[in-house]
Amino acid sequence: DISWLTLGRVRPAAVNAFLYGCASPAALGVMLWMLCRLGGNRFLYQVPVMIATKVWNLGVAVGVVAILAGASTGFEWLEMPRYAAAFLFVGYVVIGLCALRTFQMRRHCELYPSQWFLLAGLFWFPWIYSAAQYLLVLDPVRGTLQAAVSAWFTGNFAGLWLGPVALAGIYYFLPRLTGQALYSLELASFAFWTLLFFTSFSGLTGLIGAPVPRWMPAASTVASVCLLLPLACNAANWHLTNRGNCAAWKKDVILRFISFGGACYLVAGLAKAILACPVLAAKTNLTLINVALQTLTLHGFIGAVLFGCAYYMLPRVAQANWAHEKLINVHFLCTAVGVSMMVIGF
Repeated sequence: DISWLTLGRVRPAAVNAFLYGCASPAALGVMLWMLCRLGGNRFLYQVPVMIATKVWNLGVAVGVVAILAGASTGFEWLEMPRYAAAFLFVGYVVIGLCALRTFQMRRHCELYPSQWFLLAGLFWFPWIYSAAQYLLVLDPVRGTLQAAVSAWFTGNFAGLWLGPVALAGIYYFLPRLTGQALYSLELASFAFWTLLFFTSFSGLTGLIGAPVPRWMPAASTVASVCLLLPLACNAANWHLTNRGNCAAWKKDVILRFISFGGACYLVAGLAKAILACPVLAAKTNLTLINVALQTLTLHGFIGAVLFGCAYYMLPRVAQANWAHEKLINVHFLCTAVGVSMMVIGF
């Protein structure tokens, strides 16, 4: 009988806390560190980024409390009210401008694939977030178009904001931790452009059978199947990069996080392409299998890669070793088992 603790409030509050309070700040931290490392320059904008981070965190806190208080917008992954979203947008703009300035000041002019993915995510988030906020909250569109915009936003949020940052982490750490050069820049380039093009259309497969124009989910189905192209290119590139050194992940727990995240990316991408087929989607769209794929993507792919990045970067930023390195192995085991149990359970 406590409205604050009902499922309709607790679950969106938990999801938004993870997306905006954990995954997105971690992605921004990885982005800033990696842009400096790959660019060969120091980060010179600590003060504005610290202020912007506090503004972002204030927006997350206000938004989560507002959702629990019943002020949710009702749109998936966009439940925070407009006054909380304003804090997030302002904080991100400042961090994004500092990141772009850092990239502009780089000493190494040649771009590495990780930088491609980082810049794509950096530009894509403000576009999808502002567009979705305007079309759903500030000046709402009417009818079934709301469902289309909401599905477009969730698909792009995972696929073109958090996903590219996680892929940048894999492309950076896999060669670095294995001690082998990336197999093919051409494969990475093809995967990058096809990922950008097709992911933006692939979020509407959940509307198959819904009262929307049929061309919308049909185009999304085609895009979801075409995403097998970047999936195959990334898988081949990673495998050939790590060829002959398959035992390295047994010695390096960070590489285990990165490898587990890459494996979850491949499984989730293949499953999404299969379930996008209209015959299957008509039977599975209202089942928990979609929650399972979200869990595999957010916690298995994105979460594991961000954990691996953090375990590598934090000791170098803090200039101190981990107090108990064996606990990192425990953490990896718990992550792998937990994600597997959640996905299989759903």
